[in-house]
Amino acid sequence: MITGEQYAKMIISAANNLNNNKELLNEMNVFPVPDGDTGKNMSMSIAGAKTAAEDALKGGETNIGTVAEKVAMETLRGARGNSGVILSQLLRGMAKEIKGKKYVTGTLFARCFSAASVTAYSAVMKPTEGTILTVARESAEAIVKFATTDKECIAIMREAVRAANISLEHTPELLPKLKQAGVVDAGGKGWVIVLEGMLYFLEKGKVIELYEGPAKEKAQSNLVNEMEEITFTYCTEFLVDKKSPEVNVEQFKKTISKIGDCMVVIEDFDVVKVHVHTDNPGIIIQNALKMGSLNDIKIDNMRYQHSEKIIKAQEQTAREPKKEYAIVSVSAGEGYSAIMSQLGVDGIIEGGQTMNPSAGDILEAINKVNAKTVYVLPNNKNIIMAAEAAKDMSDANVFVIQTKSVPEGIAALIAFDEESKAEDNAETMAQAAKAVSTGLVTYAVRDSLNDGVKKDDIIGLSKNGIVESGKNINEVAFEVCRNLIGDESALVTIYYGAEVKENDAKKLAEKVEKEYKEVEVSVQNGGQPIYYYNIAVE
Repeated sequence: MITGEQYAKMIISAANNLNNNKELLNEMNVFPVPDGDTGKNMSMSIAGAKTAAEDALKGGETNIGTVAEKVAMETLRGARGNSGVILSQLLRGMAKEIKGKKYVTGTLFARCFSAASVTAYSAVMKPTEGTILTVARESAEAIVKFATTDKECIAIMREAVRAANISLEHTPELLPKLKQAGVVDAGGKGWVIVLEGMLYFLEKGKVIELYEGPAKEKAQSNLVNEMEEITFTYCTEFLVDKKSPEVNVEQFKKTISKIGDCMVVIEDFDVVKVHVHTDNPGIIIQNALKMGSLNDIKIDNMRYQHSEKIIKAQEQTAREPKKEYAIVSVSAGEGYSAIMSQLGVDGIIEGGQTMNPSAGDILEAINKVNAKTVYVLPNNKNIIMAAEAAKDMSDANVFVIQTKSVPEGIAALIAFDEESKAEDNAETMAQAAKAVSTGLVTYAVRDSLNDGVKKDDIIGLSKNGIVESGKNINEVAFEVCRNLIGDESALVTIYYGAEVKENDAKKLAEKVEKEYKEVEVSVQNGGQPIYYYNIAVE
């Protein structure tokens, strides 16, 4: 059997293994661009889980259901990028299956992997096969088949690793772009590494040693910042066992939102997880009792953890009335941030391709802007899922505009109309973002035989992949413009990065204007790292 203590050590071992191998995952890019971040995202996402597991060990927690719940919750709060969010859902699925259990034996342990896969798939609107989802599902199917008769947990864990590795090797057959690049799916590999870390503990009786500084520094600083911003006295947490499907969780959220902040209310099948900072924990609990019986109640007085000066300042902020609307946007450069501020963005989150903000970061920004309706611009396809997770954890009326680049986000900002209804604005902003075609210019970090690209070549990308390569930045950028500009194009905006001089960007603009006289060309300082140019065509 596996107890809470053993599961905690399995998670710590898995987190260390993921951290030790994060650079391996970062290098597993489909395109040879310097933006590998799967390893970074997954290792930073599981950092909170490791902390939760360590706290469980220090507190002497032996109930595996309790440990798994805390591990899943902290992974969700720290989830970064698509791979990190999916990882959080895999751990969440396992936690749901063993909720309330003191320990698990073989058959139940096997079911955990099926529950993990189902939960992860349900979190993704359009699941793609050949990814971490496939590796989790196919390995789960093999585990359930293997465990038709009761097997020991260690044998099931060995089968999980074996089946996951087989599934991983098959991912290039399901995703042609993986096969063309000669790599397996990085997220799937990350899940294999997690499983291998768990198995290591079960076989060796000790956790995998951390080879370098833990990847949880950012996660820790986020927690510190969040604690510094707490405006109420009591951190109140508990689980509610719902009496029936008719329980109105949304009404409960609306009620307690009036007397607290930093609220997280997650409805999970037959339970509700509640976390809120308040001056009136009694009222919170009284309202929660209307939904069902309470378990794992924890109330901490946070004022002992902060100076009186910080508390008074935050209390004054808490008394300010909520604005009708606010916009939160992710930015990957000082120039971008300046443009966003000029266009009315209330909260800017630093991040981008190589540093995806977590769901907790985005939730913190949503809470900070203190508005009834909040529009979130992820501005990167790998941040959208984290933004959606933050939306689910927030009690504000949040709209995630699924922008996949900063130019799309800027187009959405320009389309915003403060006189329009919330839903109408969300639709208008989304349509404006879709009208933008984006190209990127960067450099290759490795050879790519399929594209004829050599390491250190300048490469231009569009939604169709690599469209041009060469040795001259502006020449490649011009070819990207030619690829994007069509008969109906009216505006080209050239955002130059931190490593490009303004004069060179203007020369590129002049060349485009000369070639396409009917198109207006604008040059803006994006200040973005990694990408020499980010080119938008509307």
